[in-house]
Amino acid sequence: MIMFLNQHHLELLKKGRATTWNTWRQSHPATVPELHGADLSGVDLSGYNLSTANLREANLFKANLSASDLIEANLNGANLANADLSGAKLIEAKLEFCNLQGANLANADFTGADLNGANLMSANLGGANLNYARLTDAIITEEQLSSVKSRLEETF
Repeated sequence: MIMFLNQHHLELLKKGRATTWNTWRQSHPATVPELHGADLSGVDLSGYNLSTANLREANLFKANLSASDLIEANLNGANLANADLSGAKLIEAKLEFCNLQGANLANADFTGADLNGANLMSANLGGANLNYARLTDAIITEEQLSSVKSRLEETF
């Protein structure tokens, strides 16, 4: 079943602040925000609860997602180039084939995240947690990996 952009979710996200959105999320715990393909470039989403959100193929170029909750969010194919994800929680998030070029990922938690095929060129990974993250075919340098806080290889 393919879900597409829910205009109500997009308007709610853009109109309020983190407190407005997070209160709505708390009062609708079973609702999955459907933001597939949304244009959120340059939008300030710092501190937002976007856990389990469908942000597939969303344009988050230069978006501020610092300290946001993206646990189990689907960001496959999203454009996160030059986005600020510092301190964000991306535990078990789906980030396959994401563009993370130049993104600030400092101190972000990618535990168990799927970064297969993601482009991490010139991204700041200082202090990031990549424990059990899948990096198959990801575009990343050894120098970048040396700056992460912790990384446990996933074994099969």
